[in-house]
Amino acid sequence: MEEILEQIKVYAGKAKDSAVKLTHKVIGKTNNVVDQTKVKFAISDTQSKMEDIFTKIGGAIYKSHTEGNEAPDLTEVFAKLDELKNELDDLKGQLCRLKDTKQCPYCNTFNDKKNEYCAKCGKKLDGIETEEPVTETEETKAEEEDVFTVEISDVEDDAE
Repeated sequence: MEEILEQIKVYAGKAKDSAVKLTHKVIGKTNNVVDQTKVKFAISDTQSKMEDIFTKIGGAIYKSHTEGNEAPDLTEVFAKLDELKNELDDLKGQLCRLKDTKQCPYCNTFNDKKNEYCAKCGKKLDGIETEEPVTETEETKAEEEDVFTVEISDVEDDAE
């Protein structure tokens, strides 16, 4: 009887170890999905900011045209757009790493990291490497919280 109880104890220990491993694996995958969702939201937010700025730039230029004024100096706005573009590229890179993929530089399709050619456009994916995931630092969080908005009045003031 003691031998049977010992075997049950051994099997129970193995079952517990397997359950713990499975739990850690599920938690890891869940965290990855959560991280992917956060990055996708940040990508969408950054694209939205860029679209708002593009719209405001167009409005300011058209207003200056209809009023016969010179086009406003938009150097600072363009610099912010460049920052947002770089941020967008970084976010897309983070998403690639989280998905364990690489992104085609021609059509932006995500491809398996083992692909030599893009699954959508067929172009060679030379030199595209996936990197280790980047953990979010306090500096990254602060940069994300630094929201830039171009008020139409700001752009209109430049036009006047």
